[in-house]
Amino acid sequence: MEYTELSAYDLPAGTVTSWTPRADAGRWQQDPRDLSPGHEAHLRDSEPGSWIGSVLRVPGPYEPEPLRRAIHAWVSRHEVLRTTVTRDAGAGWRRVTAPAEAVAVRDLVVGDLTAGQVAALLPSLLADVSPTAWPHCVMASVVPAPGPDADWFVLAFGADHSVMDAYSQLLWFEEIVSLYDAARRGAPDAELRELEVGSHVDFSAEDRKLAMTLAADGEPVRRWLDFLGPGATFPRYGTVTHPAADAAEAARPQASRSSWLATVDQTDDLSARSRARGASAQSGVLAAFAHAARRVQGLDRLRFVLPMHTRYAPQHAAAVGWYVGLCPVDLDLDGVDPVLREVEAGQDGPAQVIDSHALTAAVERVHAAVSAGKNLVRYSFARIAELGGITDSPHFAVSYVDTRFVPGAERWSSWAARTLRSPAYGTDELYLWFLRTHEGLNVSARYPDTPEAHAAMDALVDELRGYFRAFGSAEMREAVA
Repeated sequence: MEYTELSAYDLPAGTVTSWTPRADAGRWQQDPRDLSPGHEAHLRDSEPGSWIGSVLRVPGPYEPEPLRRAIHAWVSRHEVLRTTVTRDAGAGWRRVTAPAEAVAVRDLVVGDLTAGQVAALLPSLLADVSPTAWPHCVMASVVPAPGPDADWFVLAFGADHSVMDAYSQLLWFEEIVSLYDAARRGAPDAELRELEVGSHVDFSAEDRKLAMTLAADGEPVRRWLDFLGPGATFPRYGTVTHPAADAAEAARPQASRSSWLATVDQTDDLSARSRARGASAQSGVLAAFAHAARRVQGLDRLRFVLPMHTRYAPQHAAAVGWYVGLCPVDLDLDGVDPVLREVEAGQDGPAQVIDSHALTAAVERVHAAVSAGKNLVRYSFARIAELGGITDSPHFAVSYVDTRFVPGAERWSSWAARTLRSPAYGTDELYLWFLRTHEGLNVSARYPDTPEAHAAMDALVDELRGYFRAFGSAEMREAVA
């Protein structure tokens, strides 16, 4: 599993079909449930052409009618996919929602295209979503020419962020494949639509209620302002910062990369050692990142935002929606360097050995720094920004997701499953997504497309790989035992 742009996915030549939900104008109903503050901020600030999505190779033969029924069932199950906003001259945005029976799925065969044509067309099909025009999620399929190795077809979706988060992207793989298999077996529509799951529309209304309890002089606002400091600006990662960039640079797409950092055994080893120190695997991975940043950049302090889920209620665990809050992390690593010494190794050269006391200190500091900000995640940052006069947006974000227990994760590799993001633009943003998977630990990144930023990322990835290689050495096991 990797999180990349669609340009990094191996798309075949084949017949391209778009799949688009539709509902008659007269079937939309006024919905009194409020939008979340984050949704309203997204309506104001979102960039045209921005989307997230997923892609996989669906196993089995392509059958258009079962696929239509599977897509319809998915949209029916998740209310957030059947809701949108309308302008109200007096009160801003209002929600309208369509019942499941009012929605149909229209297919449009684009034609038989070469692999190059598919790669050029598909991003534009999936980017045809916005926060203000329904549908907020569309799909496309690519069916390769018949052949001995073509008992599959590609299916991808693109969605606006207002109805989707990263976990929703991951849940889609198992759900859509299961729905398609059931539809091919002839399961009735009522059975396909059955799913006991909460609605993100309800969650949004509750999120707004909680946000409206915040006060400008309250603790959550004060703590965020303390974290952001003078000017209420978000922290940046030194090497990729270019404050004097001109308009041409600002309009250039950011670079995107995906790198495998550690094997399953190496990741499991760090996880076990982190748990033994009263922390989580997340703290261990973030400690590895902090170590790498310190070695490469000479940083003794790392300040970044950590996106974390807000799926606190069981009914929202398998729901599609945007369940994400922000955790401010202020990490002091002064005096902590996990590298003790180098020892002779095999043909790869000297191996690093990590001191157990330094490892414990690094993991404990990360754990404490995340814990200090974790109780702010449940409060809408959009509302905090409004109350605190914060107009800046994150420039340095680090995410960690353990994907191994998402339904169907053990089959993602055979499905060539991948989560997607659209190209982003910026001169001083660094976003890192650490994914723990059944194949090991991966980091996805977007950052300025400059020689300085590329060099910084190369060095950071090399340092991270060296850190994890140390966990495979006998000397390492002895040193941290």
